[in-house]
Parts: sequence; structure tokens; C-alpha cells
Amino acid sequence: MKKKRIIFFLPLFLFLYFVFSYPSKLTVENLLEEMFSVPSPTGYEEPMVEKIIKLLPQEYTTERDNMGSLYLHLGKREPQLTLLSGMDEIGYVVSGLNPEGYLLLDRVVPSPHPLFDSYHLGHPMVVWTEKGALPGVLAIPSVHILSRERRQELQQFSLDSAYIDIGASSEKEAKMRGVRILDAVTAWPELSRLAGEKRAGFSLGNKTCCALLLSLARELDEKKISQKTTFVWMAQTKFLARASRPRPAMGALRVKRKLNPELVLIIDVVPVEGGGETGILLGKGPVLVYPKKEKAGLKKRIEGIAKREGISLQYYPEFGSSLMNPFLSGSGEVLTLALPIKYSSTPVEVVDFKDVRALKKLLSILVE
Repeated sequence: MKKKRIIFFLPLFLFLYFVFSYPSKLTVENLLEEMFSVPSPTGYEEPMVEKIIKLLPQEYTTERDNMGSLYLHLGKREPQLTLLSGMDEIGYVVSGLNPEGYLLLDRVVPSPHPLFDSYHLGHPMVVWTEKGALPGVLAIPSVHILSRERRQELQQFSLDSAYIDIGASSEKEAKMRGVRILDAVTAWPELSRLAGEKRAGFSLGNKTCCALLLSLARELDEKKISQKTTFVWMAQTKFLARASRPRPAMGALRVKRKLNPELVLIIDVVPVEGGGETGILLGKGPVLVYPKKEKAGLKKRIEGIAKREGISLQYYPEFGSSLMNPFLSGSGEVLTLALPIKYSSTPVEVVDFKDVRALKKLLSILVE
């Protein structure tokens, strides 16, 4: 009899557990935690696109372009306001397998700075195969068993001398585990909580912008949107178009040609300099970035909302951006609202969630 009671109440217990243990309203931080471990190297953004679609309300209809960017259209009244965020991170691809079972690497896009690759040496990495995620570590040959000439060659680290060790003992074994040429490789996704409301992790600023845009789209009441608003999670923004100066990001250039929007607001990041040369500080509010010859309409609206709501704004005039460049040649208005980040393009980018929440509040009021 006692056993029957347990069997009867177990489904009810499980139902109540999952209903009350899972948050009914996902915050920006909840969404970031959901998205942070999803790989999105340039050209390999499909898993991130699928994740965003899954987290959007089911009644929303999205579309894609041939670069892989994701579009969501809400509202009807003109002029069109377009909110953009890049979703691709800097990653690697498997460029070869040697007879000992080690994987060779190459970059998908150029390194953002000379030390970028060396940051990952000796650290765990993830190889994204058709069979799933495969852990490995970025390493170089042991210098203790090499000749003096070879040791001197390895003093200057480069991808040519590095490999991914997945624990395979042969090329055949590595292939049996699912590894193929051009599989994506990313840093191990570790999101760290720091003092106060700060978080740290690889490509954290970029993925926070994606999560912020998603959070805004999830919570907006479409009936209250004051004008036609398009949300775009852009793919392939780390590829830059050739034969033009300044060079625009390919993903942003494709959005410009597809929509030709009048009002463009880019959600991006701005690095905080250690010496304080730019005057941009972490935790002191979103950063308003605008070109030298900007139209004042959208900028005045943003400044008016910030003043009314007590939101602190930081300013970075004439900051160069490959995401803004495609839109500067048109007749519309383009601005960037950015999150300040510390240690840009390192495995420990730092974001302060006070800035994130302030930026989200500003965007919510602007759109509605």
C-alpha cells in the first residue's frame, strides 16, 4: 500500500518541482547563462541561431539571410528602428590531423592582437564535432626532449607549433571520435562570478549583447511598440569587406543591403583602457558612440530618456567600428550603445551587470 502511494504522488511531485524550480521570467543573466556555452565562431553561428529561436516566444516569426544572420520584425509604424548585435566569436577550425592523433589548428578570422593565441596555451578547448562536443587541451611539444634549435623555435609561440590533444593515440582514433577537417574549436566556456555584479569569461561582452537583445525581444509587448522595430543577431561580423576604407563587417554590410534602415542602433562593446585614456569606466553606465557627422534625432531621444530615468551615460565620439561603417554612407542615422568591457579579446573579459541592466532599461523605453 505504501509503495502504491509513492508511485501515485511521484509524478505530481516532479511536476511541481519543475514548475516552481524553473524561473518563469528569465533575466538577462539567466539568458546569458543559457547562451554562454553555445559555440558561435565566425561562419559557425548555426547553434547560436537555433538557441535564440528556441528562447524566443513561439508566436514570433523569424527569417535568415544568406550570411546566417537572424531577423525578427515587430511593430508596424514607420520609420523602422533596427537594433543590431553581432553574435559570432573568434574561434578556430581543425586544419589537420597528424599520425599521433593530435589536431592541428587554424584561425577562422585574423587574431585581434598578437597575444591572442598564446592566452589559450595549456588551457582546455572544445572541438565541436558531428558527434558532439569533444574536450581537449591546446599544447606544444614537450621542450625537455627536443634539440636546442627546436626549443629556440618554440620560444615564439604560434599556431604552427601548437596542437589540440584530445587523448587519441592515432589519426584513426581521432576520426573515430568524430573529428573532421574544418570542425569548429573554441575556448572552454567558463563563466566566472566576480565581486559585486561583475562576470568574466571568453567573448563575454559579445554574448552579453546577444542575450540583452534577446531579453528585450522576449519582454516587449508588441502592441506597445511605437514604431516598426527589427531585431538582428548578425553573423560573420568578424569578416571585413575588402577594397574599402574604413572596412565594414560583412554581416553588417548584408543587413544594410537587405533592410536599408533609417534608424540604426548597434548594441556592441567598448574596451576600458587600463590607463583611463578614453575616460570609459566599468560600472558607470552604457557608452553612447556616435560618428563625427551624426544626425541628432535618435541621439537626443536617448539622452532625454537617460536624463529622465536617471541613467548615467558615457560618451565615446568618433570611435571606429566595423559594425557602424556600412550604415554611415546612407541617409539614415546610426548610433552605438555599448557595454564597457575590461580585458577585451582575452579569456577573462569582464562585464558589470549594472551597465547591462541600465542599457536594457534605456532600450526598453526607447522602443516602447
